[in-house]
Amino acid sequence: MIPSVGRHARWAALAVTALTLVAACGGSSTSNNGGTVTFKGTKNVGISTALSGQSALYGHAIQQSLKLAEDEINKAGGVNGYKINVEVQDDTTAVDPAVNNTKQMILQDNVVAMIGPVTSAQCAATSPISKANKVLFIAATCNSYQLTTQPSQINPYYISVVPNTYMEGCAAGTDTGKKGTTNIFIVSPDYLFGRSETNAFVSCLKKTNPSVKIANDPSTWFVKYPHTDWSPEVAQIQAAKPTLVYSNIFAADQISFINKATQTDPQWFTKYPLVTLASVDELQTLKDKYPIGMRLYMRAPFFQLSNPKLDAFVSSYKARYNGEFPSDWAVMDYDAIKMWATAANAAKSFDSDTVKKQIVGKSFDSLRGYKFTIRADDQQANVGETIGTTADSGGKYPFPILKDATNLSGNDLIMPLDLVNKLKGGQCKNDDFANCP
Repeated sequence: MIPSVGRHARWAALAVTALTLVAACGGSSTSNNGGTVTFKGTKNVGISTALSGQSALYGHAIQQSLKLAEDEINKAGGVNGYKINVEVQDDTTAVDPAVNNTKQMILQDNVVAMIGPVTSAQCAATSPISKANKVLFIAATCNSYQLTTQPSQINPYYISVVPNTYMEGCAAGTDTGKKGTTNIFIVSPDYLFGRSETNAFVSCLKKTNPSVKIANDPSTWFVKYPHTDWSPEVAQIQAAKPTLVYSNIFAADQISFINKATQTDPQWFTKYPLVTLASVDELQTLKDKYPIGMRLYMRAPFFQLSNPKLDAFVSSYKARYNGEFPSDWAVMDYDAIKMWATAANAAKSFDSDTVKKQIVGKSFDSLRGYKFTIRADDQQANVGETIGTTADSGGKYPFPILKDATNLSGNDLIMPLDLVNKLKGGQCKNDDFANCP
């Protein structure tokens, strides 16, 4: 018995030593269809996003989606034999925390890629950090076209998989112009995104309908962001009596505007129909209190883009997150990290330049039901936009959906290359495509 005990002790000691070596090398394992996948170690993908503050609705959905994608990637064997960990940090929807978070994740936590923050202001501040350190930066929410065309902002490691402000501003402007509305009031957030998208809306609106009139002076179009007291704007709209209101306010700002307007007049959105950017998040938050008859442009509404792959994602998301429906941001950020994982596996590397060669000019599957391609000239994806009018879902969902909806192709929306080249060449005043020669 004594020799047997000795053998067991030696085997135990060897096992402990082996485990210690694996831990020291960063090795790990995960379950895979009843089996076990052993990883070489762990690689971090970082994101600084809005888990609190004005855009907390969006950050909540983004974090959940990325964690769902993380599990799926690791169950499929990870990336290049490594387990992927999505490191999420809260930037409170503010620029300074986003900068600090990004520096920490790149310089201290050695992330191999970054997913972009929510707002264009945060992306404008953090993209240079990615550029300086040669870390891929994949934007799935922030979308001002200046981030890929403005000479001072161009970052060779910046990839956009979200329709930019030119694409969706022009989509909304063209749609509105075709409807023949004559007197429009504008109210939008005063920062890069709000100005960029509003200017694109107005430019394409006037191109489609030259006789259109804007009810308020351009000096009043933009309001402080974030915005909490909408009383002045509600009063101004009532006084102007427009036939339509255009805005790209979002998240908490949009919800507070809707609440203030309907408290002022329950028939507000019948008298002053609104055209605005929106997502499933706003619909899901207000539920049946979200106004009917609003014209929404949306980036990835699951109920309008239904396809087998997306339907399976919706089921998995709801099952994991207590019946929540995935927002547009959940869909797009899932597509973003899956694109990166596919490219890194194809590259057999985590080096940003090597992985980038497997992204730029390549096409990728998406939850949105179509393949998208990253154009080399501005590293912008030809992703689509959905436009429709809010209507009761007939009990299918606890919030309105869209009727008279159109899924617009990214090929029809993407900025023409002559404009891209003029912007990149610094030929356009204020980096505005409407001011190009």
